[in-house]
Amino acid sequence: MGTRGPVPSPEEGAQAPHRPAAVETPEPVTRERYPRRVRLSRGSDLTACWDSGQRRRTALLDLAWRPNQSGHPRTGIIVPLHQSTAVARNRLRRRLREILRRDVLPHMPSVDLVVRAKRAAYAAPFAALRAELTDATARIA
Repeated sequence: MGTRGPVPSPEEGAQAPHRPAAVETPEPVTRERYPRRVRLSRGSDLTACWDSGQRRRTALLDLAWRPNQSGHPRTGIIVPLHQSTAVARNRLRRRLREILRRDVLPHMPSVDLVVRAKRAAYAAPFAALRAELTDATARIA
């Protein structure tokens, strides 16, 4: 009695290695990343910035910031449900992250910044989000 079908080679299926091939690069080639050191990922950091920091409200966003001792800016993004789909929430989060990474972070002092989206931000075009966020953060000192 033999096997019921052909046996896959060790490089296929569950036996395949879980690492990239030697010719692949492990990181993006463009170096345009949103590194972990510029993120506010702990809930305690977000609430501390929101409770004790200065605030600015715009038509699409609420911003809160406070100085930090890390020597570089750190950001956190809050996108509430507002009875929207996960697709809409993720799209808005990606848009805000991209604006922060490309336009805001290179020009900011060392502060902790929390950006909270309002309901109107879901329907806003990318250009309006970019204009409002860059204008609001330009006055942060």
